[in-house]
Amino acid sequence: MLELYKNHLEKVNNICGANRNCQYYPCHYDGQVCLWCFCPFYPCNDENYGELIKRKDGSTIWSCMSCSWVHKPEIACEILKEILLITHTKSNKEAIEIFNNHKLILEIREKIINKYSDKD
Repeated sequence: MLELYKNHLEKVNNICGANRNCQYYPCHYDGQVCLWCFCPFYPCNDENYGELIKRKDGSTIWSCMSCSWVHKPEIACEILKEILLITHTKSNKEAIEIFNNHKLILEIREKIINKYSDKD
């Protein structure tokens, strides 16, 4: 049983901490929290956190290479808390509707930004 516990903790640590085994690590900075490997708010279109860049073919894409916001421990935990709140307090149908509505997801982001704005 102890071995199962240790294995589980190692998996959680790789998610909640820095995943140094990832081929892309560090995508932003050494020691980052890798819980949100892919930002749940992408694209946020907030120029304080990223920018539109031109691709070789002339099209544009949102780049968040300069954003490390979701990799901060307190932010990563707060995002998880908000997502768990939705999944535990809403019906499956309601939760799916929220997660499929980018505007509602961005409202969660804004709530977290406002909560931590005085701490940046």
